[in-house]
Amino acid sequence: MTFMNSIRNCILRRASATAGWKIGAAVLAICVVAGMPVQAQAGDSSGKTEDLIRSAMIYNFCKFVQWPESDLDTLVLGVMAAPDATLDFSSIQGKAVQDSYIKVRQVASSEDLAGCQLVFIPKGLEGQLQGAFAAAQAESILTISEIDGFCSQGGIIQLVERRGKLRFFINNKAAGESRLQLSSQLLKMAKIVEGG
Repeated sequence: MTFMNSIRNCILRRASATAGWKIGAAVLAICVVAGMPVQAQAGDSSGKTEDLIRSAMIYNFCKFVQWPESDLDTLVLGVMAAPDATLDFSSIQGKAVQDSYIKVRQVASSEDLAGCQLVFIPKGLEGQLQGAFAAAQAESILTISEIDGFCSQGGIIQLVERRGKLRFFINNKAAGESRLQLSSQLLKMAKIVEGG
């Protein structure tokens, strides 16, 4: 069975098991994005392709997360400053998700995370993890990173490249400690990691 057939079958099973087509569509979006190659195309030295894929995955994760405050009109994504690159999440700036809109904000460190509902921590900022995890628990922030061992150290979602495709791990215990509820649909698509 080919990879695309596997995705199609996964989507059909999940869509038929749910009452709403919106959940099926969101599952489809995550499956398709997770199956896209993560290497930049020729002539794309800026890494724009990688940023678009990360952005799409983060946007779709938002559809499967319930924050303690149910009436948020804005979901603020804090993007920590990368040591050697500028990450571009502008493709999801202002996009509607559930009853909210995404606002992207650059943050210098874990001390600047107040008011964020999500944070992306790029590679190279391993020294910021413990501060980010403490802020996540205090402020109910969904933590996302590509740092190796992120979930086993206490992060919630880790984006992982496998065979040229982007996959994701989830630490559901860390999500619970931050008072975030992750949909069973999202958990079924991820590799579950314990730790932290």
